[in-house]
Amino acid sequence: MTVVIDEKFNNLFTRPLLCALTTINPDGQPHSVPVWCDLEDGHVRVNAPAATKKARNLQVNNKVALLIVDPESAYHWIEIQGYVGEMRDESNGAREHINKLSAKYTGNPVYPGFGNSGVGRQMYIIEAVKINGN
Repeated sequence: MTVVIDEKFNNLFTRPLLCALTTINPDGQPHSVPVWCDLEDGHVRVNAPAATKKARNLQVNNKVALLIVDPESAYHWIEIQGYVGEMRDESNGAREHINKLSAKYTGNPVYPGFGNSGVGRQMYIIEAVKINGN
């Protein structure tokens, strides 16, 4: 059963704050990386090239954790434990999503990509199972 993200956390998602996304490696070890994220319709969304380690991990195990700490107030934070409920490729909104995140985080409305990171994007929609924070 998914849980709703309380409105008191909305400002963590509207500002360009990096999130720590944790996926599970095939050997069971956690893998954490900084990512851009947003909140839409009560779900956290992240975006990644399909060839990345996090994307490969999510193909095998859809469990995730996401952490955002407010740099202006360390006591304002959210941790979301859950799973990826839906993956969308570029033909289903992933390209538009990375462009939206680019505008939020860089001011550039078109994500330029770095190396091959602009190719084969995936958008991951996270279903929250447990939320911790303040």
